[in-house]
Amino acid sequence: MAGRRRAGSAAKGVAAFIATRDVVRTALTAVAALLITACSSGATAGPALRATAAPSPLPAATPLPTPLPTPPPSFYIEALRARQPAAGKIEIGDMMWRGQGFTKSHVKWTSGGQPMTGAISMPDGGGPFPVVVVNHGHIPPERYWIGQDSGIFGDPMAAHGFISIAPNYVGYNGSGAGEPGLQPNQQIAITVMDLISSLGSLPQADSGRVAVVGHSQGGGVSQVLMVIDPRIKAVVLHAPVSSDEAENAVRRHERTGTWPSIGDPSQNPEAYMHMSPRAYFAQRQPPALLVQGTLDHTIPAAHTQETFDTLQRAGIEARLLWIPGGDHDLVGANLNTAVEAQEAWIRKALGL
Repeated sequence: MAGRRRAGSAAKGVAAFIATRDVVRTALTAVAALLITACSSGATAGPALRATAAPSPLPAATPLPTPLPTPPPSFYIEALRARQPAAGKIEIGDMMWRGQGFTKSHVKWTSGGQPMTGAISMPDGGGPFPVVVVNHGHIPPERYWIGQDSGIFGDPMAAHGFISIAPNYVGYNGSGAGEPGLQPNQQIAITVMDLISSLGSLPQADSGRVAVVGHSQGGGVSQVLMVIDPRIKAVVLHAPVSSDEAENAVRRHERTGTWPSIGDPSQNPEAYMHMSPRAYFAQRQPPALLVQGTLDHTIPAAHTQETFDTLQRAGIEARLLWIPGGDHDLVGANLNTAVEAQEAWIRKALGL
């Protein structure tokens, strides 16, 4: 009984937080709607080191209810945007295997003084080739193998003339532990920012044409990236976690009984607002394609729908593609449909 009373109290607190948050967002959206003039597409049923240009400023975030601390905490979106990109050298290692028209190899770079590792699929030829960074879904480190849940999205792109790079997340397969004080998806996003900054060290890479793709947790990483790094020109989100970190925290608590390091969102709403990409969606951010199976048992359809709706209200070009009968991990014809839509979306956004 005591456990049920505590659970009921937590649920009521979260519900109150969400109700207050939604009132604020409704008011802010009404104001923002007067400013939006861009059109959005709709949902679909069913060897020398070259410097990479520093990102230009992003649009200001939607005003939040209380004044911003000075300086803001390191995990706030504002603080992530203010970071200076660090360009280093991307080193291609041993070959993993040959694909049709591309070679897949180990790759490493440096982020925040820490080594980062991953896989790179390099098309045959001299380039320059557009670049796709693929962020995989959550897999326990002890079960993860290099290229898992990323090759299925990136290797078909490499076969069609894109450099595909799939990071091993912080703490995975030789990658560093990540920057202290940040949430996990933010730690990963920062390493990807430094990867993008280092593309000038790859003669084959067209560093002006960069897209990010993410599945599940990787969709959360990609949403952070789309609101903090304007060098990204296209985004594809496959069954992404919510763009509202409070929703993600509540789902985590339901699964594990634990909260993220910043605690219960009903007790710390401002922190969650300031780390949620949804609160920072704005015009001139990259076009976003969302893809999800109608039978996904992992990511609630309502969360994906709300992310899509918020993107459209913000004036961002967006499309939501539902895959009939698809579960969280698409296979066979469903996966082919998703990857074909992904490539078409990225080609259009990059002007290819």
